[in-house]
Amino acid sequence: MTTPDDRYWDELGVAWRAVTPDIAILLPRLRAQVRRQTLLITTGLAIGLPLCAAGLVLGGWTIWRGWSTETWHFVTRGLAITVMSILMAGAMSLLLTVRNSDAATSVSAMLGLAIARARRTRRITRLGVVACAVAVVMGLLGTAIRASLAAPPQMSPVVDVGALMILALGLVVYGRHVRSTLDKLQALKAALDVDGDA
Repeated sequence: MTTPDDRYWDELGVAWRAVTPDIAILLPRLRAQVRRQTLLITTGLAIGLPLCAAGLVLGGWTIWRGWSTETWHFVTRGLAITVMSILMAGAMSLLLTVRNSDAATSVSAMLGLAIARARRTRRITRLGVVACAVAVVMGLLGTAIRASLAAPPQMSPVVDVGALMILALGLVVYGRHVRSTLDKLQALKAALDVDGDA
């Protein structure tokens, strides 16, 4: 008999349960998914880690340049770049612990790895939304400082804010998709665990 703990809810509020999964069908699909995720994580780290380092250098240089020339909106811009680079480095560090998939040979181990990756991906989407918020707040603050001390910028910050809002909305939607996938993986793992205990 199933319990309420082994179900997940979809977007329409329908409860679903995974029952007696066929390992022969599940194993190749899960192995292919884990390999794709490993490739994406490795690619993301190869691109993201140098970008984090470049962002920290650029942010530090922008802060120094703004401070030395008393161009205070450059200081806020540099702070925004630095904070966003630190958030990105935090996101990259979450991927380091789930990058290697060589140890995951059984279905249970691959499911455990896929679940851990989904959890970290949700955290990364949250960090992305925080980074967008930092960019909006610091950008508007920099615009206000520039407008009060010198001429206002020629381009309105509305375009930048709109682009960041669209990016944040995309991250929220993707985070919901990852949450749904996580629920399915956990339900499948619970069904396999119950089936293995029987």
